Amino acid sequence: MRALVPLDGSEDALAVMPAVRRLTEMAPGIEVHLATVLDPQAVRGRTERPAREPLGVAAGTTVVRIPPPRLLESHGEAVTRKATEWRERLEQVAAQELPGAATTVHVEWAHQPAKAIIELANELDVDVIAMATHGRSGLSHLLVGSVTEEVIRDSGRPVLVVRARR
Repeated sequence: MRALVPLDGSEDALAVMPAVRRLTEMAPGIEVHLATVLDPQAVRGRTERPAREPLGVAAGTTVVRIPPPRLLESHGEAVTRKATEWRERLEQVAAQELPGAATTVHVEWAHQPAKAIIELANELDVDVIAMATHGRSGLSHLLVGSVTEEVIRDSGRPVLVVRARR
């Protein structure tokens, strides 16, 4: 048996972990795949702002030119760094929340998280997708939508949904 557990880094998303832990107790041989989906356009390279020199006393009009920030990390390097940071974060969640369980971590890059989750679920041929919902309703749900709702609607797989604690 295989389970896919998408996490977005929020405390709300971790609300699903007790249910996943229970799954590992009920099905000891279960493979748990922890995953996150990152938007490559949201990743920025690191920059360094040069130190500003004190202006001192000036007579008359002075023009102060502030040099532009210096790029320390390219977009590609930033993507690699983010992927590494997220792998480590997911491995830490696995160690804390699912000790002893067979876990694998995945970092996916996509503009549409729900589609990426569904594609990964199909690629891994998982039996269940377990995820938390933020529990939005009304106007905020209408404006923001729900990745969980889209996964339920479009995945064609069983989806275990846990409402985040408030």
